[in-house]
Amino acid sequence: MFDTNWLTLYRKDVETPWNTDEIKKNLMPADKYIRGNFKPTGMIRNMAVFINDEIIRIDGSIPKYLNNNNIENFDFRSFPIAIMLLSDELGVDLRNARVRRLDIAANFELENEVSDYFLGLYYLKYFQRDTSKRTTLRFYSNSGRRNLVFYDKIKEFAAKNKKLIQEDTSFIDTFHNLVRYEFMMQSNPSKILKIPDLRVKDLFEAENCKKALKLWFDMYNKIHKKSLLEYPDLKGLKGFDAFMKRYLIYEFGRDNIEFLLKKGIDKGLLSPSDKSKKLKQFDAALNSDCGFKFDKSTIEFTHKIRIQYVEGLKQIFRMK
Repeated sequence: MFDTNWLTLYRKDVETPWNTDEIKKNLMPADKYIRGNFKPTGMIRNMAVFINDEIIRIDGSIPKYLNNNNIENFDFRSFPIAIMLLSDELGVDLRNARVRRLDIAANFELENEVSDYFLGLYYLKYFQRDTSKRTTLRFYSNSGRRNLVFYDKIKEFAAKNKKLIQEDTSFIDTFHNLVRYEFMMQSNPSKILKIPDLRVKDLFEAENCKKALKLWFDMYNKIHKKSLLEYPDLKGLKGFDAFMKRYLIYEFGRDNIEFLLKKGIDKGLLSPSDKSKKLKQFDAALNSDCGFKFDKSTIEFTHKIRIQYVEGLKQIFRMK
């Protein structure tokens, strides 16, 4: 389930120094590669490589490198195979490379259009919700280090591989309404995963794979799922209060409610501690389980996520 990696290998981390000029001869041109300010020296298949005498940086999708696509789900057990193959092609052992970015992802099929499910994934604390692209839902952290992305994989694949789609669509024709959920650790995955000085070889170990998989699963579970605005089976005043606060959040949006509370401070009606207390009450209403019900799309989506989590655990168990 690992996908995009950004790996950095320093000369001090290898036993035998690499021959920069020799490696450069074996790289393909990188004329069409675009990723921010990163300008690679060349390519090995889809993997962008920057190299000089002191550092090697590699950036790209490991599943695409090994399988030529990331539509087929990538087994945790395939990661070491891909890394050793890439090491052979590069001529340098990458097992001691430092992991600077790590994405964890899985694809699964849905009964309906992918975008129909986005409405149910409503809110994630400390993240901004972005639906500017119709076929993509993104939650991005304020720091920019972490992103959760849900998107229509078939449409994304078709847009990026128009020639391939025209020539041969046989291996994707069996998929319908395929969604991809990616959890992106775009910087410092070592800190996020709590694995000190994270190296490639650490991702060969079952326990570390389990940490990454659980984080992927837990981040989805932290998303507040929008419930139906039907009058639930309430239990007293506490349940009624949670229902009314949730109703206000859905009607006005949590950001607008926080804005109004800040206005209350500006007007001298609330203290900062009052605002904090009130906001916590609204957040508690979002997390309340007072008989709230969800539409079948949200239930289906959560069920499919759980299936992928169990499948990942099975892969990890087979690594031991």
